[in-house]
This record gives sequence, structure tokens and C-alpha cells, in this order.
Amino acid sequence: MSWSCGIVGLPNVGKTLLYNLVCRATAAVANYPFCTIDPHVGVVAVPDARLEFLGRLYRPQQVTPATLEVVDIAGLVKGAAAGEGLGNQFLAHIRAVDLLWHVVRCFEDPNIVHVYGSVDPLRDVEIVELELVLKDLEFVERQLQGLEKRLRAGASEEQHRQAALLGALREWLQQGNPVQSFPLSAEQVEWVRQWQLLTGKPVIYVANAAVGNARSAQWVEQLREMAQRRGNSVVALDIAWEAELQELPEQEREQFLRELGLEYSGVETLLQESLRRLRLVTFYTVVGGREVRAWLVPEGTTAVEAAGRVHSDFARGFVRVEVMSVAELQHYGSEEALRSAGRYRIEGRSYRVADGDILYFRSIL
Repeated sequence: MSWSCGIVGLPNVGKTLLYNLVCRATAAVANYPFCTIDPHVGVVAVPDARLEFLGRLYRPQQVTPATLEVVDIAGLVKGAAAGEGLGNQFLAHIRAVDLLWHVVRCFEDPNIVHVYGSVDPLRDVEIVELELVLKDLEFVERQLQGLEKRLRAGASEEQHRQAALLGALREWLQQGNPVQSFPLSAEQVEWVRQWQLLTGKPVIYVANAAVGNARSAQWVEQLREMAQRRGNSVVALDIAWEAELQELPEQEREQFLRELGLEYSGVETLLQESLRRLRLVTFYTVVGGREVRAWLVPEGTTAVEAAGRVHSDFARGFVRVEVMSVAELQHYGSEEALRSAGRYRIEGRSYRVADGDILYFRSIL
């Protein structure tokens, strides 16, 4: 299973520039709305210092990072839910992603046209999110109509519960609220995921802000306050500056970041925040001298479920899993020293995988 991040926002805010930066692609970028008509889809390797350490320690033939799918979706405008600006086509693309990167313009530049004539990050967020709310409302009403017909003909208890939830969501959306802020039970969370409701997805506001600019800093702070109220998060990123930084050789880039007091680039910060918002943990497998690999699984994944992620035979014939952590391996310096310290352990099928685990699956198949 792969997880995908959809880049959304108004036209001309830097969405395709961000896509190019993250995926190191060369999608067309133009200074006018709707340059992106079909969504671009790319795959990005998640930066991982722990994986780099394991690569240095084991020296395998191959080091395979975990990946995320990134989808560049064309800009939304006011009226998109009603079909304005190719809106219906673009909104359909958003349904398939797991996380939204909502790019918000937080910089002034007279050479780059703003679709509404001025820079106002909070207004821009409201415009895009209202369109998503309206599209969800349309979907919920359609689903509710279909369920009500089945209820009259006799329906299951689950369908009755779904109808009750849809009715409550309709009222919530009519008030302009996103599904994400509606209190849901575990069962309801799964229904919302299946329905692919746009405002039920986690959101990271990517503040495209000029480095060292006081006005940009004010806009970013306003965006952070809004995000906190809505349960979302913000990553500030000067996309054009980061693109220039990426052109530097790796050692020069790292030195430049250190001189600025930064441990990570903005892109690395965005990808790590994406894992957090998607509630994913990373585990690692080491296959002799052949491969060291990172895997992403949801928080709470059991050992047998993780085994199935690697290979279905490992899950079907699961016997046990041998576990150590990257952090402890770094501390002790070798597997031998870690084992001598009693930090190498055996777990059963119900063991909950922790972030940073190294797992050796033992199977009868």
C-alpha cells in the first residue's frame, strides 16, 4: 500500500514549483491560471537518517527508502464546486489522495499574478476550503438520498447508523465546517475514509513565504493561528529559494543549512510532517548483504500485519519476529554488542510495531 499527498490551492501560488522541487521533476510552470490541467503524479523518497546509518553499517548491495506518492492538482477557484475553472474535474482528483498539501501564497511579487488581485492568505484558504466543503455537502446529500430509499425498503443496522451520520454531517457542512472537525467514532472514521470526503483528510498548509521577509513572516504566523484552530499544521517553505538550494552539491547544501541554523531543508520538514499527519511509522528490514529497506505502516500495525506488508508468505506462515531498534543499534554500535546487552528480543504476532524498529520475520513458508 502506498500513501499519497495531493497538492492543492489557488492558481499561481507555487503548486507545480513545489511538485518539481519535491519530486525533482520538470513539469511546466507558467505565470497564468490552469497551467496544470491533468494532475502530475510522482514518487518521492522519504529522507531518512536512520536508513543512511543502516546502509553504512551493513553495506548492502541496495538501500531502498520508503516513498510517498505526490499528486500535483490544478488550481481551484471560487465556484469550483459548481464547475467553475474546470473545478469538478480537479476536485475528483483530490478524492483519491490521503493527505492534502494546501499551498498558500505568503509573499508579494508584482511579477507574479494573483488570481484575486492581492495577497491575503486567510482569504485564499477560506476560498479553497469552502469549495471542498460544498463538494462534500453535494456528495453527502446524494449518499443520504440513496440510503433513505434503502431504509424504506428495509436496511441493515449499519446502514441506519450510516444514514444518521450522513444527516449529522449534512448539518455540519451546511454551517461551513469541514468533516475533519466533526467528532467521529472509530467506525465512523472508516466510513468517512471509504467515502473519500475531501474535508475529512488531514491538511498541511504549505506557506510559500519569502525567507527573511517581515511581511511574509506575519502572514505565516496568521496561518499558524488558523491551522491551530482547525487542527491542521503549517510548514513554511520558500519554494523558489529551496529550488535554488537543491541545485547545490550535497555537502555545500548541508553546510549552508548549518550556517543558517537549520538541521533540515524545508522539503525534508514537509515530508516528515506528512508522515506524522498520516500517522505512519517506519520499520526496517535487513536481508543479509543484499538489501536494507524502510517500510511505512500505520501506527498500531501488528507484527503479522507488517510481515504481510513485506511478503504475504511471511504473514501466512508467521512464527515470530525478532526485534531491535535503530536507536539502540546506534548506541551499541553493532548487533553483537546489542545482543550482549540483552536488547535483542523476540515478539509474537500481536506485537505493535514501533517507529524505528528493525524486524526479522521468521516464517514456516
